[in-house]
Amino acid sequence: MGFELPEIIKISKQMEDNLIYKKILDITLTENSKSIIKQGMSNLDKRKNEIIDSKITSVYPKGKWIFLEFENKNILMLGEIIGRFSYLINGESLPPKYHFLFKLDDGSNLIFQSSLYAFLVVANPEEKKLHRYAGNIGPSPNETEFTREYFLDLISQNIKKPIKAVLNLQDQISGIGNVYINDILFEAKIHPKTKVLDLTNDEINKLYDSIIMIIKNSIELGGSTDECDLYGNTGHYKRLVDKNTAYCERCKSKINKENILGSSSYYCPNCQKLI
Repeated sequence: MGFELPEIIKISKQMEDNLIYKKILDITLTENSKSIIKQGMSNLDKRKNEIIDSKITSVYPKGKWIFLEFENKNILMLGEIIGRFSYLINGESLPPKYHFLFKLDDGSNLIFQSSLYAFLVVANPEEKKLHRYAGNIGPSPNETEFTREYFLDLISQNIKKPIKAVLNLQDQISGIGNVYINDILFEAKIHPKTKVLDLTNDEINKLYDSIIMIIKNSIELGGSTDECDLYGNTGHYKRLVDKNTAYCERCKSKINKENILGSSSYYCPNCQKLI
């Protein structure tokens, strides 16, 4: 689990509503943050002073990332988030365990609690462009650039790959990961191991339609019921297939779970046959 495009869009908007034109007065890194720093996913231990006492002038989402831009032109990049951000107004108690605390100049706090990992990186504009992940984000399904023609061209460039791998190429389709890939492939009736080369034109078009429909629906519903926003509220998008799905809603076959490309895939062996 982790934040994908619908959750990122919702949380980014909440951050914009609450953080814009405020200053971070201090950043606390607890003992729990050491694992994230050790993995090279955060440089706040060394560079937090570069964003302290500078106004936040912009907050925006892109793919699986949220970018906070500061008056001094530095950027706080938050991405690949498996965990939870919480916004606490003055007087609200801090949770017993958290990883990072951002103290704001109006007395409020932004907290990050990691469930596994996340990027929390300070960068200047040039470093952002050069970042291996944050600097190489492709169009998202909710953006005008993500046309059917763009998708067909993308597919044609990756014909030897399994379709699950192609849908997870963040430099070409940003913002969707394992959660929504499972639902998209279920909706399109395509097995996650299917090679792009083996897809028919009808299946490719159905896949594009499924991507647009699933992501649009989840964005409108505020993201997944499994993820919390800044206030602890979950979204209203209920996943089509996950660990709690026993049987296919279409044909009543038992849903299979399989580790494919390093993550859990849920699919119907009857509706999503591997040819």
